[in-house]
Amino acid sequence: MRVTNSMISGQVVFNMQRQIERLLKIQISISSGRRLEKPSDDPVGILRDLDYRMELSKNEQFLKNITRARNKSNNYDIVLAELKNLISITKELAIGMANGNFDASARQASALEVKSIFEQVMQLANGTLEGQHVFSGFLTNLASLTASSNGVVYNGDQGVIKAAIEQSTKLRINVTGDEVFLKSFEAIGAKSDLNVAIVASTLLVDINAGNGIDQAPGTFTITDANLNLVSTIDISAATDINDVLTAINAQLAADGLTNITAKIGAENIDDAAPKQISDFTSLAKLNNGLGVDLNIGQIKLSNSSGIDFDINLSSAKTVGDIRTLFNAQTSGFGPPLDLVTIQLNAAGTGFEITDTNGPSLDLKITEINSSYNTANNLGILGEVGAIMVGLDLQPEPDFDIEETGGTTARDLGFGGNYTYDMIGDDLDPNLTATANVSDLFNALNIPEGEITIWHGDLTRTLDFSATGITTVQDMLDLINNSGLDITASINPDLNGIQIVNNDPNKSLTIEETAKGRAARDMGIYGSSDMMGTLLVLINALEKNDQEGTGMLLGNLDNSIQHLLNQRSTVATTALRLERTEFRLTDLALNFTALLSEVEDADITKMITNLATFENSFQASLLAGARIIQPSLLNFLR
Repeated sequence: MRVTNSMISGQVVFNMQRQIERLLKIQISISSGRRLEKPSDDPVGILRDLDYRMELSKNEQFLKNITRARNKSNNYDIVLAELKNLISITKELAIGMANGNFDASARQASALEVKSIFEQVMQLANGTLEGQHVFSGFLTNLASLTASSNGVVYNGDQGVIKAAIEQSTKLRINVTGDEVFLKSFEAIGAKSDLNVAIVASTLLVDINAGNGIDQAPGTFTITDANLNLVSTIDISAATDINDVLTAINAQLAADGLTNITAKIGAENIDDAAPKQISDFTSLAKLNNGLGVDLNIGQIKLSNSSGIDFDINLSSAKTVGDIRTLFNAQTSGFGPPLDLVTIQLNAAGTGFEITDTNGPSLDLKITEINSSYNTANNLGILGEVGAIMVGLDLQPEPDFDIEETGGTTARDLGFGGNYTYDMIGDDLDPNLTATANVSDLFNALNIPEGEITIWHGDLTRTLDFSATGITTVQDMLDLINNSGLDITASINPDLNGIQIVNNDPNKSLTIEETAKGRAARDMGIYGSSDMMGTLLVLINALEKNDQEGTGMLLGNLDNSIQHLLNQRSTVATTALRLERTEFRLTDLALNFTALLSEVEDADITKMITNLATFENSFQASLLAGARIIQPSLLNFLR
């Protein structure tokens, strides 16, 4: 192939043009500091560059979200801390005013202070951040709380505001006013106890808070130590209190323990004390437990015919010992005293001395010394005649109730040794809707008077002593038909009435009117939430109500604990935001480094390449000038 000058010139010019382009590209990279200026520079690198930039953009937005979220979290923490301090101050005031050392004027002054605290709480509840109410949920243009004369209403909603803090993760950053200020700690009356009395029809399965009694084997013994009689009681087939009483009394009668009776007492089952004695009766039990003077233990048996005989009873321990010692000594004396004997009287309440001599010896029994009371304590001081019926020795009862296996007696509220009437333990029967109001408070104190219920901005006054209120169900219906969004029921412990607030947007308070103390007696006085508690406390202090003030201390403790829990939740959110921020910051640094590796120019290398390319270009120019000689025609052009 023939190579012409034109071909040589064209090739030289083409190569020089390529060198100029390389020089231009490297100069642009050095001036911009970037390796990539267009996709064609490095298609794979451009894709990586775009991915890194997208991740950095996301991280930047997440960090902005976290900054805003942390501002909100810090604001909530400050508000909750201040609320906790205010309620703590309130509790200290209440503790002081629940003390009897303060008078009405001191409580009035404290009421003003609590009012001021209530207003501060309202201000915190309705506070704003960046022009938005922080406790109103999504309705940030509305003030969170509105206070009426004796109630509080939440105006916001339950909207949960979340912030995207990282990929596929949204974190709740708001707290609503109903959660903080109106959350119910527990139903009013949840721990109340109306102490319903047992009646004959009370089922055994309902006593002992619904745990019933042990009826396997369902037996126990009652022992009369004075009469040495034992009765084994079997109530394994009983279903109610009447069955228990019937079984006990029938078995006692059958076994000769006729002076003891099981019955429903003031609170439970009690037993009537017996007054009989036997040979087994301890002398220490006589005379209502005062016993017998046995310091010398001698009595004198004498008459006007010359009989003067001392009987020594000092070693006696029981009634039977007295009989044995007395009769042994009169028999040992011989006639005529051998016909003088002592035994128990027909009623079984004391001694009886008989003189079967005919005619009688006209004996009399005296103390051997006026300092002693042996004969008097035994009820045999005085003239004997043909027969002396001694005085009633009024023995102190001595009964033992023991299990034969199981816990039957204990479950019925009694057991062990007792004297006189025994009042059994409270059987704590379950409260049922059909229970009569007259059976409440152990049938001693029927609640009377009116109560006032405030539910937010609504109020009702109810009278439990009104005509027609005869059962617990009537009381429940009276509350449930009040038109308020509340529910009255028997509490979980099945021993009282509780009232549940069904509307979380309203406070709930229950107090008495000037008539009676029904709310307190029934255990439904006070409030189920923090704001309601403050309002009831203000009223109690204004009324110089020491008792009511003291009854609210538990609610204030619950309020403080609730605020601490809320603050803990906020702190947990803040901690997560902080940790996420640290992690995203580290990720941003990593992605920035990766991005730099992809798109940033290596300046040192670029400068070296530039020098090399410049030398090459200069050499090309020189070579081209030698190869392509200019012709006359070039000059003419």
